[in-house]
Amino acid sequence: MDITFKTPTGRFNYRVAGLLIHEGKLLIMQDENQPYYYVPGGRVMLHEKSEDAIKRELNEELNIDVNIKRMLWINENFFEEANLNERFHEICFFYLLELKDNEILANGDEFVINGNGKVHTYYWKRLEELRDINVYPLFLKEKITNLPLFIEHIL
Repeated sequence: MDITFKTPTGRFNYRVAGLLIHEGKLLIMQDENQPYYYVPGGRVMLHEKSEDAIKRELNEELNIDVNIKRMLWINENFFEEANLNERFHEICFFYLLELKDNEILANGDEFVINGNGKVHTYYWKRLEELRDINVYPLFLKEKITNLPLFIEHIL
């Protein structure tokens, strides 16, 4: 069971996100009919370690195995999802990851995965390009070019 719950005033999520950087490019994704991009990840399940959750999510979404290099950020995020018209309170752990193999790179700089009825388009974008696109959370635009050596807490 995912750690998420809905209340009369909004939804709480506990999620993880993974940063895969290869040759100066970050893997980001976009859902069909959404105007924004984000990094791969997903919700943590009850009784699951966050490190296990990010490995599971990337395996489920992309059929890849990753190694965790380190946690970068803990993000407390408060936002309204316009398409759902729903307010969110989200806690997200961001991990710097590395590929166990390079098979996914054969897909090119843009590829589509249709899984469980959801269409996701993935892009390898140069880090400098992130400033000019609609990527969330917004702090990624600034922080991606200077990754912290120690965990940072971001509100």
